[in-house]
Amino acid sequence: MSARTLVLSRRSTLRQGRGFRVSGIRDSHSHSNSQDEDGHSLSHTHSHTHTQIPRVRDPPPMPDPSSVSSAPEFDAASRLSIARARQYCTSLLQSSFMSPNLITPFTPGPSRDAHIAIYSLAAALKHASHPPLTSSANISMSSGSSAASARLRLQFWRQMIQDIFAGKTPPSEPVAVLLADVIRTHPYTRGFFLRMVDARMARVGDPPVANILSLADYGEAAYSSMLYLLGESMPSPRAIAAEHVCSHIGRAMGVVDTLSDFPTMIERRGRVLLPIDVMVRHAVREEDVLRRVDVQDVHIRQKLADAVFEVATHANDQLITARTMFEDVVNQQGGRKNIDDAMFAPVLSAVPIRVWLEKLEKMDFDLFSPKLKVKSWSLPWKMYWAYRSRKI
Repeated sequence: MSARTLVLSRRSTLRQGRGFRVSGIRDSHSHSNSQDEDGHSLSHTHSHTHTQIPRVRDPPPMPDPSSVSSAPEFDAASRLSIARARQYCTSLLQSSFMSPNLITPFTPGPSRDAHIAIYSLAAALKHASHPPLTSSANISMSSGSSAASARLRLQFWRQMIQDIFAGKTPPSEPVAVLLADVIRTHPYTRGFFLRMVDARMARVGDPPVANILSLADYGEAAYSSMLYLLGESMPSPRAIAAEHVCSHIGRAMGVVDTLSDFPTMIERRGRVLLPIDVMVRHAVREEDVLRRVDVQDVHIRQKLADAVFEVATHANDQLITARTMFEDVVNQQGGRKNIDDAMFAPVLSAVPIRVWLEKLEKMDFDLFSPKLKVKSWSLPWKMYWAYRSRKI
C-alpha cells in the first residue's frame, strides 16, 4: 500500500493522485460561513481567499433570579444524588475516544459539572441512537425493532430536556440528574440541546451519507451545538468570542466520530457509512467491503484506505480552519496571555481529534488497525501543553 500523508492545505490537492505528499503545515486553507441572525454558522463552503471572522452573537443575558428560583430546590439528599450522578457521568466519559475527562481539569471550577453533564448527554444520545447488536447474525432481524427503540430513547431525552427547562423534577437517571442541576444554574439556549437530539434522530437506521459536507453538517448539529453549550457554561461571557472556532471543531468531530465507529458499524450493523460520492470516486463498493473484510483482501483495503484518506483530510481541513480562526481571536484579544480558561476550554476539544487523526495517518488510514482503539499515552501531555501554550 502506498504511503499517504494527510493533506494540510486545500482539499483540491487530493485529486492530484494517491500517495501525494505534503511537507509541513500550510494554514492557507480557509472557509466562508453563512450564518443565521444570531451569528451561528449554518453552512460552510470552501473558498480560496481568506475570509473575515464571522460575527459572533452577543453574550447571553444573565438568568433572571426569579426564573432560576422557579426550578425545584435541592435538599441534602438531592445533593447526595447529584454527587452520585457526577461520579457516574465521570466514569461514563472514561471510555470516550474524545477524552473529555482530560479536558475537565482545565475547565474553570464553576463550569466543571456543566462540562461533565453536557459531554455525558452527548454520549447518552450516541448510545441511544445506536443501540448495540449482540452479533452480526441478527442484523436483518433486529434492524427494524432497533431503529424503533432508538427513536423512543431519543424521544425520552427530548422530552426530558423540555421538562427540565419547564422546571420539572428530572427522572432518576444520572445524566438527567446532573444535567438538571446544571441547567438550573446556567442561562442555556434550549435549541442547542434539541439540535443535539435531532442530529442523532436523523442518523437512526444508519441512512446513507450523500457527501462529505453532509457528514460535516451532522457534526455541526451534534457536536458544534455541544461546544456552544460548553461556551455558555463558562463564568465569563468572553467565551463566546471563539464560538466560530467551535463550529469548525464540531464539524471535524462529526467526521472523526463516523470514522472511529467504522469497524463496529460493519461488524455489528452491516453498514458502510462513508460518503457515497467518495466511495464512487475510489471505486469502493459496499458489498466488497462487507464480504471481504474478514479475509484481509489487499486490493479492497487499498481502495478503502484511499477513501478514508479523503474523508480524514476534510476533518483535518476543518481543524486547520479552526486553528487559523483561533489565531485571529488571539490577535483580537491582544495576545495569548489574554485568553483565559473560560475562552480556551471549549476549543481544547480539538486536541484529541487532532491526535486521533495523526494516529490514523501513522496506520496508513487503516480503520481496522487495533492500535486505533488504544488511547495515546502522550495525549495527557499534549493536552497540558496545548493548555499552557494556548494553542490547538
